[in-house]
Amino acid sequence: MTSEQKRGQANEIKEFEGQRGYKCPNCGGPSHFMGQDFKAPKRSDVKAWKEVQKFIESGKIYYRGVE
Repeated sequence: MTSEQKRGQANEIKEFEGQRGYKCPNCGGPSHFMGQDFKAPKRSDVKAWKEVQKFIESGKIYYRGVE
């Protein structure tokens, strides 16, 4: 992806996040758009969920071809 595409994608995410009001069905906390390729780890896999949290905080999303 070019830097221009990444910026465009980040802008789309911000706009999308601002428009929706979804909450986590389990805890009631805010949910996050993770991209179409996100596969949630098992609920019991605490280590994997910590990695997901780091990924969320980085502002990235799961998308084919993006590392």
